[in-house]
Amino acid sequence: MKTIEKYAPSDLSEVIFGSENSQYLVNAIAQGAFDCHVLLHGPNGTGKTTTAELLAHTIGGEDALIETKDFNTVLAMPDLKDYLQRCASLARLTASGKYFVIWHEFDNAKANPNALWTALDDLGSDVMLILTTNNFMKIHLSLRSRCKVVEMPALTAQDVLPRAQWILQQEGLVLERDQLLTYLKPQQVSGDLRKYFGELDKLLYLHKQGLPMPPWNPAATRQAMRVV
Repeated sequence: MKTIEKYAPSDLSEVIFGSENSQYLVNAIAQGAFDCHVLLHGPNGTGKTTTAELLAHTIGGEDALIETKDFNTVLAMPDLKDYLQRCASLARLTASGKYFVIWHEFDNAKANPNALWTALDDLGSDVMLILTTNNFMKIHLSLRSRCKVVEMPALTAQDVLPRAQWILQQEGLVLERDQLLTYLKPQQVSGDLRKYFGELDKLLYLHKQGLPMPPWNPAATRQAMRVV
């Protein structure tokens, strides 16, 4: 099993955030400091999808009621408000308490969002909308203005390092911090978590085959870290 699947976060404390401010804001929302809709935006592979799902379950519990229909299908409903109202009424009968609408890559939505934001205003805290997008500006202003906007920036090797080191240790591979950082650094070009975890898979393959780790230069790595 790939490390990105085997060690997928089971709660928000295991999510790798590229920004302390983003981590603070997500945790504050999860703890009830803000009762709001949420817009997570940033490049591919920064944990938006995972964060959205975990946020809903942190607030609503393991059995949180979450909208599963395609957003274009829901937005096209002539009775959108009534539909969400019925879902929210059902959610109020459960431990969840509210209905969660989680839509990923919402910049691909085709329908006019006017009916959605008016329904959200009418339904208040009974419905929580959580959107993810790679393109913040493609989300209609009427929705952006109703959401707490959380940027999920590209991840640096330093961001990923603690979790990566812990994962390798669980698999019996102990590497020096600077050595592992050397292997992770090339993936900063994309900042995509999938690329970082792909590097961990390669290192674990070498380890399990009894092969040497890729060469690295400790002095050069430490000098580069001092420059940064």
